[in-house]
Amino acid sequence: MSKNIKLIIIFSIPAILALIEWGLSFSTVFISVSMMLIYVLIRVKNIAYKNKYTKVIYQIYRIIMILFISSFIILQSAIVINMYKTKDISNVKPIDTMIILGAKVNEDGVSKTLKLRLDKGIEYYNKNKDINIIVSGGQGEDEVTTEASAMRDYLLEKGVNEENIILEDKAATTLENIIFSKKIMKDLNLANRALIVTSDYHLFRGRFIASILGIDNEGLCSISGFSNRIYYMIREYPTSIIDLYRSIKLSFWN
Repeated sequence: MSKNIKLIIIFSIPAILALIEWGLSFSTVFISVSMMLIYVLIRVKNIAYKNKYTKVIYQIYRIIMILFISSFIILQSAIVINMYKTKDISNVKPIDTMIILGAKVNEDGVSKTLKLRLDKGIEYYNKNKDINIIVSGGQGEDEVTTEASAMRDYLLEKGVNEENIILEDKAATTLENIIFSKKIMKDLNLANRALIVTSDYHLFRGRFIASILGIDNEGLCSISGFSNRIYYMIREYPTSIIDLYRSIKLSFWN
């Protein structure tokens, strides 16, 4: 078997596994394209060095790929490290305000992802019954109600005092979750410090947005299933870059 065939097989395996597990999704396409780009980087090296023009093009491509791969690895490492540091409520310092970030709401109530986030928030509430709980999330086109309303109803069913719950029902993105929650904290004269509660793959982004926008924050994450976590960790790469840019831009102009 030739070296080229071996490389094709090796770089095809992640894409095939992703397709089997997740179907034709963003994460599957991302893995497939990434494997193809890395394969091209390896295969065209000898051809590229045959003249000075192709050599320059190859060197630029190589730098871009190094930046892409490095930034992807750094982000995924940050997500994993942050996850293991924030999955246990015993690691959270005393805090007065909790922000639970919204997720999909189904016709019959909160989704599994959102339920896990709320249950993690309830764990901390049971430890600190005086905490202010901001439930943040607007209504998507395919949702029967706002995420904030569904979250409030779920918390009430689980015995959370209604007086502790504050609705933020306008946000459509993670960035807006933080922006609008910060405004609520300011309007209610709450301390500029919050516990961000969301899924393991999502917490790092939520926290760095909060930090850039000037909110002193702690983190607490719910734990997703392995396949679901990997799927969304891959999606976090482009969304984190976009939100990093938007957060810095917003912070700079304000």
